[in-house]
Amino acid sequence: MKKVFILLFLCFQFYSCQNKKAELKKFDANGKLIVYSEEVYANMWMKNRNLDVTVIDTFCINQKARALSDIKNGKLIYFGYAIDGIFKKLSKKLSKYGIETKEHLSGCTRMGSFEPYCYQIEMWKEIDRKYGENFIDSLSEEAKKEFIIENPNVKYMEDGKDLREKYLPK
Repeated sequence: MKKVFILLFLCFQFYSCQNKKAELKKFDANGKLIVYSEEVYANMWMKNRNLDVTVIDTFCINQKARALSDIKNGKLIYFGYAIDGIFKKLSKKLSKYGIETKEHLSGCTRMGSFEPYCYQIEMWKEIDRKYGENFIDSLSEEAKKEFIIENPNVKYMEDGKDLREKYLPK
């Protein structure tokens, strides 16, 4: 019995230690080259600006799956811009709803059809779904007002107007 157990154990070890890589397709059904990585796409694009390839954004797919898993487990994260002291105030307000915050600096360029912010987008969608589309905006507005009232000597410009005129008593 002991020999059978050892034999089964060794067989299990042998099969579990084999490196079984998932084979990614190199071409789509139309024969076009498939690109899975933004870095690979960028290198190809530098050589040929008229690329005709199929993009499968595996980074985005994985980030979405991670976000959906976090959401399912009750984790929500708001990604925003840390401007002055307003983000800190907004973070306190969101923590009352069980929402974590992280600073998010985004760029506006991307290569091909790769989406760099899939995790953040899924979180934003879930916060909007759960609390309403104006939830973040209204809390941000409250945070701005509090910041301006607490810091009346700090000029706070938005859309060409100093918001102290809006929030401070005259």
